[in-house]
Amino acid sequence: MNDQLSQDEELVREFLAESDELLQRMDQDMVALESKPDDVELLNRIFRSLHTIKGTSSFLGFDPVVRLSHRAENVLNNLRSGDIKLTQRMTDALLSTRDQLGRMLKDVRNKTPGEYQLESLLQELDEVQKSVAAPPRLGEILVADQVVPATVMRSVLDEQAALRNPRRLGEVLVEKGLASPAEVGHALARQKQFSESAAAVSQTLRVDVRKLDELIDLIGELVLERNRLVQLSRDALRGCVVTKPMAEVLSQSTARLSFITEELQAAGLKTRMVPIDSVFRKFPRLVRDLSQTLKKEVELTIRGQDTEMDKTMAELIGDPLIHLVRNSLDHAIEVPEVRLAAGKPRQGSIQIEAGQEGDQIVITVTDDGRGIDPKQIARKAIEKQLVTAESVLSLSTREILEFIFLPGFTTAETASEISGRGVGMDVVRANLRKLNGTITVESTVGYGTKVCLRVPLTLAILPILLVQVANEAYALPLRSVLGIVRVGKSEIHTFEGNELLHLSTETLPLLRLAKLFDIQGNQSGDVGKKVVILAIGTKRVALMVDRLLGQESTVIKPLGGYLPPCAGVAGATIDSEGRVILVLDPAGLLSSVIPSVAPRMAAAGR
Repeated sequence: MNDQLSQDEELVREFLAESDELLQRMDQDMVALESKPDDVELLNRIFRSLHTIKGTSSFLGFDPVVRLSHRAENVLNNLRSGDIKLTQRMTDALLSTRDQLGRMLKDVRNKTPGEYQLESLLQELDEVQKSVAAPPRLGEILVADQVVPATVMRSVLDEQAALRNPRRLGEVLVEKGLASPAEVGHALARQKQFSESAAAVSQTLRVDVRKLDELIDLIGELVLERNRLVQLSRDALRGCVVTKPMAEVLSQSTARLSFITEELQAAGLKTRMVPIDSVFRKFPRLVRDLSQTLKKEVELTIRGQDTEMDKTMAELIGDPLIHLVRNSLDHAIEVPEVRLAAGKPRQGSIQIEAGQEGDQIVITVTDDGRGIDPKQIARKAIEKQLVTAESVLSLSTREILEFIFLPGFTTAETASEISGRGVGMDVVRANLRKLNGTITVESTVGYGTKVCLRVPLTLAILPILLVQVANEAYALPLRSVLGIVRVGKSEIHTFEGNELLHLSTETLPLLRLAKLFDIQGNQSGDVGKKVVILAIGTKRVALMVDRLLGQESTVIKPLGGYLPPCAGVAGATIDSEGRVILVLDPAGLLSSVIPSVAPRMAAAGR
């Protein structure tokens, strides 16, 4: 690669960003093409992606990229012309080309281009194809379809060549009565399918993420100011310190500011929204490669890839999903012989589906494998002294499955290169908690497993419920709040040292916010106090507070590196009166007091 790398940094950045997207799309399309080798549009899209990378690389002087992509283009061109048929060896060679292009472009990004040994890959690309041919011409198609005899076509072409201003071949054939307009039109349509190589125009705008982050921060500050102005308006009207006309103007101004803020917030967040397809694209290739390594036959189905979520969330959700898919491939899906013996189809199934429910994105990963045996989980938990043999009898299947999220917990006898070291599911849950998300598992032995992830649409703006204990105010994420009840003395019970709240429909573990944070000056009785019912995945917990202060949409800020990590606290915000308020993390709060698998509390709570 030559010195042009440093001549136009902005152009190179644009090229690399576009190439990353094209290579991701190629991964997905190549795997799809294996099952649909006659899909002309799919083949054309792969060709366009490679052609775009080659063209811009040539302009920038990235010669190794040009050389490799051109040779792969020849293979794709032969596939488009129908001269060769797609084989697994050919798909492997094209995917290897895609991987090598990715490595070379990564070196360009890191400004560390080197010498590449491409000969073996170039030779493989040559060997998987038989011959190179140009896209068919109109006359060739009409002769092949036996519309016009070859001798007659040669005569017409000779006449065309002798003219100073030759006319279109199709028009001449129709005029001479050698072909009908319909026959010519059909041939032209087929020719267009083969020869189409121009990249489709994308109706998107590429924006620097740093600019979007700045926009979101500004919107966040505006939200805080809106909350402040609303409070000032209330105070002024309550104290009657302004005249009636002035009060009306202040009220109108507050309403207008609220409207504009909400519109700006919605518009700003939309600029960060991307289809979750950007995450899902990597999975067809992942499933294909791992299933071949494990000698398993697996069909991957993806639904809801048009669902949009915040770009930051999309980037962070990728790793947990990879863990889940790899687990399904390695632990869940059986080899064909075992599946057939169990009366199942020899080909296993993995389904990934995304959808939006309110302000949350729900992603499910489902397989039809062997399922998770709760008895085996329970035996392993007893061996590791996580629970006693007596206590495990009182746990439900769902509660037993919670053990798989403990660090180092695994039922695999040996560790493989893919999984089995006990560092998967605990990492998944930890990453989900960082996103204010939850994970639940449902499994039936012999039939399969379903893992459900729930994450917020965005981390930028957070709807909260403000509560008060003594003189301290705290914020709870509204998405975790199931309901609010007024507590009565007869509804609180104690079981083995743990407090429980008995409701008409269920009994829940009871946590006191004053006790958790050692808040002084909270000596009043329990009667009349409020209890907030929180949902953390499949768990339900009751949190006692003194008062409810209302709901707001606010901005959550991290506590900063100068403060030590505090279990149960997700960050901080500023309320409408200008006070710093801690935003609580319900999942972290619960796990800091009750272990993520709490046999005694779970048993008592039923």
